[in-house]
Amino acid sequence: MKEDNIKQIIKTQQYHGTARLDPRCKALLLILLGFTSYFLGGDIVSLALLVVFALFISLGNGSMWALKMLLIYVIIAYLNALLRYVQVPVLSVIMSVFGVTLLKLIPIVMLGLWILRTTYMDDLMVSLQRIHLPQAVTIPLVVMFRYIPTLRIEYGMIRDTMKIRGICDTAWKKITHPIATIEYILIPLLMRCLKVTDELAASGTTRGLELEAKRYALNRIYFSWQEYAVIILCTAFLGFLLFLDHTSIGEIILWRV
Repeated sequence: MKEDNIKQIIKTQQYHGTARLDPRCKALLLILLGFTSYFLGGDIVSLALLVVFALFISLGNGSMWALKMLLIYVIIAYLNALLRYVQVPVLSVIMSVFGVTLLKLIPIVMLGLWILRTTYMDDLMVSLQRIHLPQAVTIPLVVMFRYIPTLRIEYGMIRDTMKIRGICDTAWKKITHPIATIEYILIPLLMRCLKVTDELAASGTTRGLELEAKRYALNRIYFSWQEYAVIILCTAFLGFLLFLDHTSIGEIILWRV
């Protein structure tokens, strides 16, 4: 096969829409989202934040993931509302704080994992180098970028092995049999974590991850008018939500049981 044909196959985009934005644009959106989610306190504005970013990632190969996170958000919000009727002094406060923390983290997790799934590592390395980040920052980010998806694959392999041996792996079994969960899942996963770390380090060395030379990617990495438009629109929207949060709209209680 000729070199041009190989490049054409590699450059074939399996992502579309917002998934093809510059990695630096995605990272900036994640930072802005995390900042805004932390300071929002109203139910309506927090839900609006999640819905808009769910629509954003739905335009880039993330529709099912966005729907899943929306359902999880609604379930946790209603469960958190039920805690108002629980009159246990210490436990009520702890669970309420935990529920609010989860609601603030869900938009960040939704966008962050979408970025992990829709960004190529080579594109990330080139984009980080162009903003002149030191290698002490770039290398850990790139390794983490590959580490999390690899752990998901390893966990899937552990579950497949458990099914072959006739060991049930359900959420109820994990709760009711914590010792078995540690024995069959956590310990093998921890052992694989150590090996995966060594394998990723060797892979990075083979690919020349520590070299300081200028890097290139098959995909064109640059800020176009689309990236600027997305950043401007998202910044304006997040600022508008922060403004609404300090009005009477931010005081409306949405989740009632």
